[in-house]
Amino acid sequence: MGEVAAGEVAAMVPATAKGEATRAHLLRTAAAVFAGQGYAATTMAQLIDASGLTKGAFYFYFRSKAELALAVLAEQKTRFLDRVVAALAGRERAVDELLAMVPVMVELIERDPAVWSVTRLARELAAEPELAARVREPMVAWVALVADVVRRAQAQGDLRAHLDADALAAVLVAAFDGLKSLTDVLDGPRASARFAERAGVLVGLVDLALCGGRGMATDPAVGASSVDTGSGADTATEAIAPPSAVAAVPARPGG
Repeated sequence: MGEVAAGEVAAMVPATAKGEATRAHLLRTAAAVFAGQGYAATTMAQLIDASGLTKGAFYFYFRSKAELALAVLAEQKTRFLDRVVAALAGRERAVDELLAMVPVMVELIERDPAVWSVTRLARELAAEPELAARVREPMVAWVALVADVVRRAQAQGDLRAHLDADALAAVLVAAFDGLKSLTDVLDGPRASARFAERAGVLVGLVDLALCGGRGMATDPAVGASSVDTGSGADTATEAIAPPSAVAAVPARPGG
């Protein structure tokens, strides 16, 4: 597969309102197909059929599956990050943004499953050596967004300053993405509901380990379905959360 040169995709976009609308339609359609089937399992014939365009019209906009996938990545990354940032706006403290991030993303994926194509496409296209550097961009931006929230929470005294914000952000993104991928494999048609449940577990664990139970204290629904404070959880809290937050976590019965 030849490398798609920088700016090549943009050069194919007709400078007309109708052309822009058609291109946007192709990106939305391809995102949904890639999200459902993955990159490798999707053929150009399937993409053309899903678009409703003739083969000639389709190739006028995108000459290869790789070119289309890269355009989908760029467009979906911008949409996804912008929507997450907008949904988190208005919270007083960064730690509350951190706790709200997973529920916000779960809701976005439920409303528009195509946004998940960003992670899935990035993972599959990264296996192509000539594309790897370009497909890293969406994931780098995603980790950077979380790291920024972590740094602001540290500056506000809600997370310990010794934590490496970038490393922590990478772990949190990996946990979310891995959970989604695993749930898709394990639960098939029930994946959406099960993912929401398991994401609640993840939020509860993050709340307990990083935020000293802040979310549970203000919203009993956070992680309430499945987080157990036993099995060494207090130790993790003491190692990571600020002393003031640790004091807020109820002691285990008999512990």
